[in-house]
Amino acid sequence: MHPSLAEGFQTSPVAAYDQEQELKQRATALFGKQDEELLRVLKGDTRNPHDLYPSMFEGVTQLICCTGTTAFPSKRWEGDNTPEKVDWEGVRNLVSTLPSSVKRIVLVSSVGVTKYSELPWSIMNLFGVLKYKKMGEDFVRNSGIPYTIIRPGRLTDGPYTSYDLNTLLKATAGQRRAVLIDQGDKLVGEASRLVVAEPYSLRLLSNLPPLLFCYPFYPAFTFS
Repeated sequence: MHPSLAEGFQTSPVAAYDQEQELKQRATALFGKQDEELLRVLKGDTRNPHDLYPSMFEGVTQLICCTGTTAFPSKRWEGDNTPEKVDWEGVRNLVSTLPSSVKRIVLVSSVGVTKYSELPWSIMNLFGVLKYKKMGEDFVRNSGIPYTIIRPGRLTDGPYTSYDLNTLLKATAGQRRAVLIDQGDKLVGEASRLVVAEPYSLRLLSNLPPLLFCYPFYPAFTFS
C-alpha cells in the first residue's frame, strides 16, 4: 500500500489522534496490516494551495478525492468552507499539486452536475454546488492524469455528521445493495456511502481508460 493523504480539520490534539487511529484502522481492514512507515496520515487544507506540496504525495500512485461540503448554507460553511472553495478551488489546488508519480485520480462528484439549470437540479444548485462540482470534474478531466469520476445519488447511511436531510432522517440503505451504474449523468436516486466506497480500491487497481459513472441505488427514487 502506498502512503495515504488524509484531508480533514481537527479541533484538538485528542481529535487529531483519534482521527489518525481511525484512518489507520480502516486502512488495515481494507488492505491488511501495513508497514507503519508507509502508512502515513497527513493533514492538508485543499482550499489553501500553500498548504499542499508535491512531497506530500511521495510514493503515491493513486489518489481518491472525496472532499465536499453542504449544498445549502449551514455550519459547515463556517471558515469559508463553501462549495466554490471546496468543490472547485479545492479540487483544482489538489490536482495542480500532484506529481507525475500519480497515475490515477478517483473523484467523487454528484448526479445532476450536467443539468444544474434544469428542475429539480436547479433547486439543489441555488448556491452553486453542482456548478462548482462540474468545474472540479472538468479540471480533473483536463489534467492529463487518468481518472475515474463517480457521480453518486443522494448519500445515505452514516456517519451522520453533516447538516442535511440524510442526517435529519438517519437514512439507511437497509439490505439494498444492488446498484444501477451507467455512463454519464442519466440516473437519479439514492446511494449508500458503504456501496459508493466499494469500487474505489477496485478502480485504483485497474489500468483502464478514463471512465465516468452515475451511481444511484436500485430501485432508485424518482425526483419530481
